[in-house]
Amino acid sequence: MKFSMRCLIVFILIFGVGEVQSQTVDEYIEKANHFDKSGELDKAIEIMTEALKKYPKSALAYSFCGLYTGMKAGKTNDYMEAFKLITESFEMLNKAVLLASDNPLPKLHRGIMGVNIPEFLGKLDLGIQDLEMVVKLSKESPKKVSKDILITTYQYLAQGYQKKKEKQKAISAWKKIAKIAPASDLARIAEKNIKKLSIEKSTKSKIKKKPDSEKISKLKLKVKNDPDNTSLLNDLGKAYMDEKDFETARKIFEKSIKLDPKNVMAYKLLAITIGELAAKGYDKRIYENTDLRTNLAFAAAKAIDKACELAPDDVELRLMRGITGVEMPFFVQKLEQAIKDFNWILKSNAAYATKAEALYWLGRAYQKKAMSYWIKVVTDYSKSKASQYVFNGIRPKIKRLDLSKQKTPFVSIDFALGFQDELPPQTAVWIANKKGGFIKTIYVSGFSGFAKEKQVNLSSWTDASNFVDVDGVTCASIDLGHHVYVWDLKNHKGENVKPGEYIVKVEVAFWPSAEYQLVSTSINVGKVKTSSLKKEGNLIPYLEVKYYPVDNK
Repeated sequence: MKFSMRCLIVFILIFGVGEVQSQTVDEYIEKANHFDKSGELDKAIEIMTEALKKYPKSALAYSFCGLYTGMKAGKTNDYMEAFKLITESFEMLNKAVLLASDNPLPKLHRGIMGVNIPEFLGKLDLGIQDLEMVVKLSKESPKKVSKDILITTYQYLAQGYQKKKEKQKAISAWKKIAKIAPASDLARIAEKNIKKLSIEKSTKSKIKKKPDSEKISKLKLKVKNDPDNTSLLNDLGKAYMDEKDFETARKIFEKSIKLDPKNVMAYKLLAITIGELAAKGYDKRIYENTDLRTNLAFAAAKAIDKACELAPDDVELRLMRGITGVEMPFFVQKLEQAIKDFNWILKSNAAYATKAEALYWLGRAYQKKAMSYWIKVVTDYSKSKASQYVFNGIRPKIKRLDLSKQKTPFVSIDFALGFQDELPPQTAVWIANKKGGFIKTIYVSGFSGFAKEKQVNLSSWTDASNFVDVDGVTCASIDLGHHVYVWDLKNHKGENVKPGEYIVKVEVAFWPSAEYQLVSTSINVGKVKTSSLKKEGNLIPYLEVKYYPVDNK
């Protein structure tokens, strides 16, 4: 967002946007833009706040102040602070739109914010609507909407449509950019996105839906004859859950809730279904939509909260909400609620086994709460001695694994993860040839999200593999400790590789700390035993790779 917005701001300062503003307001904007480009966003906000005090009816002052405030939200790792800043941002942007309904800039700024912030905040539809209004205004009053503003509008409109999974609309928006700004960098990006979306659309249309089971077919017929029967809908949703079709199950439970907003069982089943959707390992779906896990987490929390609201004395629901609160990412802010739920169960007439489980999870909750302090030391005081104390305290004792019984030839990949965050990290282990060309993924797992301005994903592995063999290697997420994997000297197609030099890579990305490390070392595959050891950094303290040739004994 920063690059295109800065270019747009400079353009506006030079050429204007069709509305005559006080020169002093323009000067404030110019100063604020200077500080933003220098990385002093707080100073930019301060400048625009001063402008608002002097010009309380200036739409542009509100618009730029709101934009910079929203940009600041993306820089903080404190989600409560981020929500507060986003709220302030939209208050100012809403004011700007009200003050100048015929000016495209406030709508553009609000549209950009609506598309960029996580979807669960409920501003995506408003953002798309604002951007569509800018397009409409460009057709009705071309002089009011410059070429740069229109290009930026289509750029974020395309991104908004992609978030809404409206691929045809997204393709149309990207095509507009390619037409308006041919041969530009953005046009090349647009063409790449058009090709990608077109392939996805074509692939999706070719996928044959799995035929329904006999049980589902019978239930669908019953629902067809009695469409408002929520009990039948719940049974149908559970049948789809049994078939692992959680997307369809979710839609059915949501329909059941719409028919009966007090349907406790539907809310409970919906929460479980969304949890299953969120449990899927790192894949292309998650890589392309970094808000996906975040949206699912909030949706699951909302469903279980509603169920507990409707049935506050249901011990099973309270335990379920507590466990969910502990397992969820920290930003959902459900840990304290979880602790309250567990304490409520311990004071209730719950069964012996239920109380024991609540007490166990209460310990996990406090353990996670305590761990957050160490994470804060590493993220906020990374250069301090205390930060190293954290790594030293967390780092596991390493125990070597005996590979003498492994059938040769093979390559052993031995490494340790030396840090523990709120959630297990994303980790990938893969092989490349000496020129960096992708050979095979050995292991990949994890999740995806944002921490500060850094997208938390396995960017190096993704660029190398393009998810070509992800289905066969994705496993449960690994965490702190010692890990050993074996490469059987085959590529992702199952073909034996030729003798020569290969590169073993291990990539790890943590969340919410945004700690990241990529370690690689080369190994020669041939007739003699070889080994390589790389020691660097705290996240992956060491990576040792050994090649074991054919044992002729």
